[in-house]
Amino acid sequence: MRKIIDGNVDLSDLYLTELFDLSDVEVTGSFSCRDNSLTSLKGAPHTVGGDFRCHRNNLTNLTGAPETVGGDFYCDGNNITSLEGAPQNVGEDFWISKELKDEFPEEYIRSLSNIIGKVVYV
Repeated sequence: MRKIIDGNVDLSDLYLTELFDLSDVEVTGSFSCRDNSLTSLKGAPHTVGGDFRCHRNNLTNLTGAPETVGGDFYCDGNNITSLEGAPQNVGEDFWISKELKDEFPEEYIRSLSNIIGKVVYV
C-alpha cells in the first residue's frame, strides 16, 4: 500500500542535488522541486494529484517522474536530451522549453504521455 501525503510538498530552492525517496508516495496536492540542482527525478512521488514542478534544474531526462500528474507538468529550464521517464498521464498542460520544440514536437510528446491539456513551449 502506498503512503499518502495529503496536501502539497514544496522542496523548491533548497540546493538539492537529489530527491528524498518518495517513490512509494502519492501526493494529493502539488509537488515542487523546482530551482534546485537535480540531475535526476529518482525518488519523486509515484502519483501527484496537482501540479508537478521540476523546472530549472539540471535534468537531462525525466526518469523517476510520477506516472500520473493530475495537474500541469513543468520540466522547462532543464538540459533535457531525452523524454525517457515522462509521466504516462498528465491531467492538464505539459510545459517544456521552447528551444526543444524542433527536437520534441507536440506529436512526439503526446505519443509518450496522455496529456489532457496543451503542450506548452516556454
